[in-house]
Amino acid sequence: MAHSIVSERFRSVLVPVDLTPLSDRVLGRVALLPLADDARLTVQHVVPAGLPARDQRSAERDARNALEREVRHLSRSLPRSVRIEAIAKNGAAFKEIAAVASSVKAELIVMGRGGGRALRDVFLGSTAERVIRRGQLPVLVVRLPPRAAYCRPALALDLDQAAHEVLGLLLRLIQPPRPAVTVIHAFDAAHRGLVYPSLSRDEAEEREEELQHDATQALARLLATSLEQAQVLPRDAPRWQTRVRYGSPRSVIEKVVKKAETDLLLLGTHGYSGVAHMFLGTVAGDVLREVTCDVLVVPPRPAETS
Repeated sequence: MAHSIVSERFRSVLVPVDLTPLSDRVLGRVALLPLADDARLTVQHVVPAGLPARDQRSAERDARNALEREVRHLSRSLPRSVRIEAIAKNGAAFKEIAAVASSVKAELIVMGRGGGRALRDVFLGSTAERVIRRGQLPVLVVRLPPRAAYCRPALALDLDQAAHEVLGLLLRLIQPPRPAVTVIHAFDAAHRGLVYPSLSRDEAEEREEELQHDATQALARLLATSLEQAQVLPRDAPRWQTRVRYGSPRSVIEKVVKKAETDLLLLGTHGYSGVAHMFLGTVAGDVLREVTCDVLVVPPRPAETS
């Protein structure tokens, strides 16, 4: 049987850290990821540009020393065969992160998310969200303390090809035996909130039920197709808990994630369709800022060139 990519563990992971206490959470989560035996971890810190030359050199030296301590601590939690490299540079954080990600052929970026409003707005808005907006690599934004491997994951899916990328990364990130997975889909009923004299309340509710039923069936087909394409055996497949709800994606996602006590939310992006527009627009920031769990944003696969 052909070897499925979803069974592969990560071979190259980039870990940008801000050297605040939040870095411990990020590195702790990295230690719990499914890494290949010969995986390469690159731990990076970017010193802001614009400091006087003497201060810049001192800041870079301090950053390198701090990174070396972080690397030594992280190495105790990993197999000796995993290679860890520390990189400290100065410049615009999101640009340096993108450059290093390309040079190390990273498959995943893992970075932090502040808990307080000020730090959250500065770091997430200016760095993590900019990295996400580039749409080149999956970005795992960590907020929760990393006590164990993810056990209550959720997927927010639209009914398009982008969903296959999200499902593929879920299957790769969470290895067998897999926990139950909450699958969230928001649908819109165009008639909701409008007044049509010829459309009774019962007819409107019946139409909404039809939309929900159709979306649920389409979602089931999409999940089955993704598992088949990924060559996942039935014994290794997660149990899906679908939540198809009327409403805006932001509202539906936040409510379901909170009720399910989700520890990891996976989101797909797609440049021009449906829910994906939300993830690239202002609602994306709202979801990232308001949910209390870790968030993994998955971009579409780059188009192959002939």
